[in-house]
Amino acid sequence: MEMKVILKTIPSRFDLNYDETFTSETNMEIRRNLVPELLDALKPNFHPTREQLTKWLNSLHKSRRSRISYGKKEGRKDTDDRRLHANGRMGDV
Repeated sequence: MEMKVILKTIPSRFDLNYDETFTSETNMEIRRNLVPELLDALKPNFHPTREQLTKWLNSLHKSRRSRISYGKKEGRKDTDDRRLHANGRMGDV
């Protein structure tokens, strides 16, 4: 949770490109600069490894990319949010 808050406060030049894959050249360059920033921001409370941060970023990128691509494809992302949430929660039971 804290990492999401930190990501919101980091400058927009560190935003990953969700139109491209996580391992694209553009996103790799952004990550080279973003990971050290995140390590410094998390240091007082947490001491994650670079590998952990990369896995967290990969998970966030995958989630946001699929949500954005679904919205572009269907054109009705906002109206389907509740249904998508409910369907996703059914798998948790």
